[in-house]
Amino acid sequence: MRRRSLASAAGVLLLLFSMACGGGGGSSSGSGSGNNPGPALTIVNDSSLHGTLTGQPYSVTLTAQNGFGALTWSISPVSPTAQYVTGLSIDPATGVLSGTANFGGTAGFNAKVVDSASPPHTATKGFTVTANTPLQAAGPQSATVGQYQIFGGFQPSFSGGVFPYSFSLSGTLAPGLLLNGATGQITGTALTAGVFVSTLTIQDSFSPPEVVTEPVTITVVSPSLTLANSLPNRLLQNRPFSGRVIATGGLPPYHFSVVSGSMPPGISLIDPNSGQTSGTPTTLGNYSVTVSVTDASTPPQSVTGSMNMSVAQPIGRNDTIVTATPVGNEGATASISPYIDPPGTAPLSADNDYYKLVSLAGPGNIVHVQTVAAGAGPSLLDTVIEILDGSGTRYTTCRQPGDTTSNFNSSCLNDDIGGASPSLNSALDFQVPGAPNTATTFYVHVLDWRGDARPDMVYSLGVSGVVSPMSITSPPLIPAARTHNYSQQMTAANGIGPVNWSKTAGNLPPGIALGTNGSLTGIATANGTYSFTLQATDSATPRQTTTVQESIQVVDPVKITSSPNLPDACLNQPYTFTPTKTGGLAPFTWGITGFWIGILPDPSTGVFSGSSPVTGTYSVFFGVSDATNTGDSQTITLTINQCP
Repeated sequence: MRRRSLASAAGVLLLLFSMACGGGGGSSSGSGSGNNPGPALTIVNDSSLHGTLTGQPYSVTLTAQNGFGALTWSISPVSPTAQYVTGLSIDPATGVLSGTANFGGTAGFNAKVVDSASPPHTATKGFTVTANTPLQAAGPQSATVGQYQIFGGFQPSFSGGVFPYSFSLSGTLAPGLLLNGATGQITGTALTAGVFVSTLTIQDSFSPPEVVTEPVTITVVSPSLTLANSLPNRLLQNRPFSGRVIATGGLPPYHFSVVSGSMPPGISLIDPNSGQTSGTPTTLGNYSVTVSVTDASTPPQSVTGSMNMSVAQPIGRNDTIVTATPVGNEGATASISPYIDPPGTAPLSADNDYYKLVSLAGPGNIVHVQTVAAGAGPSLLDTVIEILDGSGTRYTTCRQPGDTTSNFNSSCLNDDIGGASPSLNSALDFQVPGAPNTATTFYVHVLDWRGDARPDMVYSLGVSGVVSPMSITSPPLIPAARTHNYSQQMTAANGIGPVNWSKTAGNLPPGIALGTNGSLTGIATANGTYSFTLQATDSATPRQTTTVQESIQVVDPVKITSSPNLPDACLNQPYTFTPTKTGGLAPFTWGITGFWIGILPDPSTGVFSGSSPVTGTYSVFFGVSDATNTGDSQTITLTINQCP
């Protein structure tokens, strides 16, 4: 069986025949009566005559135009080596070519016609006739395409018959795919996953037409199943939360399950059918959970993914010096309403925002602060700023907007920026008091002078000349493996002088201690999740402090429990082996070190698969590591035999 175009084959042979006879368009000779020859005698049939079946009767009439009187027809071979239309002959008087096609494939001949003029006119032309075997289908056809991918890979498979062909389809075709009735091609973009079975009907042009059918199965494969990291990595303590684990690709419906780890206390387990999870987190700390999703494909697809979440304290209101928001030269953008959303009570008139800043003192150290308010119409926010010390006392070492002197003896309070174009924005230049080059903490107070601020009235605070506030830059702490050494270093940025670390709340895992330099070291002795608050304090005057909520999960160390002697494999035959383990915390990473051919472990599951092209006994180093950055290993041995 083969795919082919009989028309194109006929065209190639026709070209060869035409070249052999000196031109594919035919020729004529002689002249008409008198000196006006008139149009030339011409054979008008197409060079490619309609086809037939080998051993079947055939008939076609050749015609000519512009001839004078009776016509006489004859045919001859194209060349001694070209296939001739054996079994066919032409009636000299009528031009009817008929007989039984006793040849197979494409054969040719030259036709000649002579009229009754004196002298006679002559025309010749080369022709081809294709005689084929009876139409026969190739049997069931199948193809596979990915969902939402362009499909053009199906061509009908058949042999024999008389060109041209027509094609029709019954049954079910995947939505988005179409059949071309002239070529039999199925093309398009498959929109729906599944297995679609139909019957392709092929009809040729023999008389009567031959008809055959063949089953066609097109499998549309869903995109690869993936699991999105769709849960937020930061939740607020005692604030309601609702989220969902999202899977894409594969074939819905999905089934979700928690493989390892735990959700923060107060958050419900993931719903197995929807991936929904909700609740109110109650305990500060870091949490990791590994989720598996399985789809409805046959066989099912399944993937896993790890999701990390931390539960932190909410910022809350910053309407007092005690709750001031630390900022640096990056400034801040806020509304004049409370930070928490929604607020415990409705925003009050004359709302207050406080910001904590640090700068080096001395005459040469000038801090510039300015507000830029945004609003509309009569509700334009009219901001006021003042600069205070830690007790709430207003400084008097400022310079008002527009003052170009070097005098910093104004009260640190400004309502509007004056000048030729007055502005409701506010600005101050502040000379930081204190011993030169010592760190000084001060506070910028922003309020609404008119007392009609709303939550949608936004302003920005621009700052220059300060030191960025101290912050803790450590990544979340990794879990610990019980009985194994543990070491993590806490780090802080923008502290002035030495930074001292302390634990202010919660409990460290038994066996792990916090050093004043921020190091967490030791050997954990008890499993569990331990949440605590760490505080970093620098050496500024007054000192800067910042805190972070952390947690450390302690688990049994991972250990490979399967035998180091793997089951034997057979040469060039599929092989699979699943190792076993205990303890540890996902994600796991498996691997081997050493020479090994064809059979390898999956990096995420450790399952060995593949086939070996060589025999022999091989030993390699096989290991696994987990989220605790610890692991286990063993030397494994595999023998590949020449099996029957």
